[in-house]
Amino acid sequence: MSTDGKRLGRGPAFDIPTVDDDAAYRRALRARLPEKSRQVVERLDRVLAVHVESRRDTLLEGLFSRYVEHVVATREVSRKEPDIFFVTGDSGAGKSESVQRVMSRHPILQPIETSFGTIEPYVSVKLSGYSLPRIIARQIIAAAGHPMKPDRGQGDLWSEMPEALRRRRVMFVHIDEISHITERENNEVALRELSTAIKAVSISNVWPVAFVLSGLPSIRRIGMADRQYERRGRWVHLPRLRIPGQRNQVIRIMRDLSEAAGLGLGSLPETDMPERVAHAADYAFGRICKVVVNAIHEALHAPNCNELLPGHFALAYANCSRTRDRNELNPFMVDAWASLPSGLYLDVEENEGAGR
Repeated sequence: MSTDGKRLGRGPAFDIPTVDDDAAYRRALRARLPEKSRQVVERLDRVLAVHVESRRDTLLEGLFSRYVEHVVATREVSRKEPDIFFVTGDSGAGKSESVQRVMSRHPILQPIETSFGTIEPYVSVKLSGYSLPRIIARQIIAAAGHPMKPDRGQGDLWSEMPEALRRRRVMFVHIDEISHITERENNEVALRELSTAIKAVSISNVWPVAFVLSGLPSIRRIGMADRQYERRGRWVHLPRLRIPGQRNQVIRIMRDLSEAAGLGLGSLPETDMPERVAHAADYAFGRICKVVVNAIHEALHAPNCNELLPGHFALAYANCSRTRDRNELNPFMVDAWASLPSGLYLDVEENEGAGR
């Protein structure tokens, strides 16, 4: 790196943005792409910005609004039992995006501008990999912007959380992918500790906090650890799509995402392509969107292409699984696609002869 902020070495030089401006740095990197790639990325941006409406949006919004009403109504009342909002769904159901969308759009959770700064009524943390209750507590307090002493133990962090969140005026906490704890085997101790800690914070006399927990169906283990969760928990499950009953939902996903990319669908809705797409995505809403986005990506690289074609789905599927050169395992390339196991093939060797 030279002293005037230019990069030396391979590739063209470019102005280095402020070190702390991550968005500017990413834009600078994008600017180095070839013109064709930049055009593809710009169209993909429009695709990825699309939210495909579905009936489950209305369901989740309605149930969450009722939960918020209950939390606000009992705000001044001493709580004896926790009120936890659980959102479950299988992998690829689109849980994270759905919960974030509902919470970010709810009027009571909008940022509040004050003379001393911005108040964020809720925080959201996402677990990844190996997590412990003390790590989760640290994530929550850090997300709220409250300073922490590095030597604080697990008990200290959870006991101090109500006051820390009160100072930041945080009333709601969303913990996403909490199944990173509930999916582990032989972790009953950590599970009970987490269940107890969340319960204690949710009924705190200092500052009761409303928790929203989302993850795989295994998060029900948190509720099973304490009967009070069973009595007062609110549960929403995002199921897999059912075909043919929800065939039109798949078509809507294909249409909305394709239109954002400036592509047509031609006669695809009249073929069995919606069924193939759902099957390839294991009938999970979020994964269906991903399958379509991947096909659109391939179409954007095809010369003079203005329509999404079956070949784009076939190529995208091959690129995202281990079925390249194994056309008999690609649901977009065989007639008997329904006989193939749904989802992506990562263990091709275990499916020798499938669909033959």
